[in-house]
Amino acid sequence: MVIPVPTQAYIDSLSASIREQGLRHDRLCQLLFAVVDQFCAQFAPPTGPGRPKTYSDSLILKLDLLMHLTGKRGETEILREVERHYRPYFPVVPSQSRLWHRIHDALPLLEQFRCALRDRLGIQYEDLRIVDSLPIPVAVPRSRPGQGNGFDRADGGYCATKKLKYLGFKVGMLITPQGLPDVYDLFSARPHDVNLLDDLLADGHDFCALGDKGFLSKRKQAQLAEDQNVILITYKRRNQKQGNTPSELWMLHTYRQLIETVFAQLAGHMQIEHPGAKTDLGLVKRVVGIVTAFTTGIYLNALLGRNYLAIKELFA
Repeated sequence: MVIPVPTQAYIDSLSASIREQGLRHDRLCQLLFAVVDQFCAQFAPPTGPGRPKTYSDSLILKLDLLMHLTGKRGETEILREVERHYRPYFPVVPSQSRLWHRIHDALPLLEQFRCALRDRLGIQYEDLRIVDSLPIPVAVPRSRPGQGNGFDRADGGYCATKKLKYLGFKVGMLITPQGLPDVYDLFSARPHDVNLLDDLLADGHDFCALGDKGFLSKRKQAQLAEDQNVILITYKRRNQKQGNTPSELWMLHTYRQLIETVFAQLAGHMQIEHPGAKTDLGLVKRVVGIVTAFTTGIYLNALLGRNYLAIKELFA
């Protein structure tokens, strides 16, 4: 059976009807799945030897996005949710273990999907970014003995904002003034935040980036300005002779808090700080899926003319 590819006109018409009639769960599902089907249709199915895929890439992406948009922590939970509420959209579903492996195999496709949505939202026209990091603990001093042992790359770190000593990782992220993730990466907890800039800003050019004191480095700021025309503005320390200018303080006060709002959603609704992973690979899989789902939620809100960051209300 050949499923017709949703056209942009169909997606626009569906978005308009949702704007007129209000958020209805069935219509939101149709919109989400149409966006995924339209994206996946550009890739020709494999024609080489071997058995064809039982479960399409489109189906796997839908399940992973739905898992994180609904705030579920794992494959078992989303498959149970599908049985209860989404069965009409999924005539067949894989087992829990099969879904885990298929999502792992689809990580490059998930990142392509995220980048495609990011570009559709016009991120290339933005000249301001906000940078910060979020801790992902796998163990803290009060944890039971042995917790976090399944993570080979976890390291000890300290989050000054939360006054938290922990073993684990951190997510470094660069977002736009609308809260849209531009660049992100997963690091061990050990490196100081200023050392994350080499990865987060490696491909950046011609914009202004705002950060907290953890990203303060005169050498790095001068290097970014000279090599990439990236102006990095951070809060100055109290003991520095030269403080922030009034315009710098205005920008930091106006925009810096936005990334805390983004992190609050990622942690509170999508549970990025406690994703239920037990290995390095499982954590990577969760983080990629969560950031992609968050970007998808922003894209759906843009289609519907809603606040970009009103994501929880869509499928929770």
